[in-house]
Formats: sequence, C-alpha cells, structure tokens
Amino acid sequence: MKKVKFPINGKKYEVDLENDFAIFVMEQLSNSNISSEKNNDSVKLLNAYLKALKENYDIQKGLKQFLMDIPI
Repeated sequence: MKKVKFPINGKKYEVDLENDFAIFVMEQLSNSNISSEKNNDSVKLLNAYLKALKENYDIQKGLKQFLMDIPI
C-alpha cells in the first residue's frame, strides 16, 4: 500500500492505494495540475474526476460495440 496525499481547498487528504494504482493516480493528478505539495481548488479535482469518468465511459462504450461486432 502507498499513501497518496493532496490538499484541496485548504484541507489535506490522504488515501491508501495499492502501489501500481497509487502511481497511476499520482500521474493522473499531476496531469490534471493537482499538486501534492500546494493547495488546489475543488474545480481542479472536479475536472480531473469528470475527465476520468469520460475516459471510463468511452472505454465501456467501445467495449460494448466490440462485443456486439463479434460474430456468434
């Protein structure tokens, strides 16, 4: 387990995540300009969340289409 820390609106958050997933989360937060060292506003976190939801939606939509295209 690895701790991921980030301050949002003056409050520090800390979560324990599996090592590989923690690295992925830290990269995604960094890509969304969310710093683990300085305060971030909640809009940045919301935008990162919505971006992740969109990516998940696109993957699920593509997977459903792929499965429908497989001949039975």
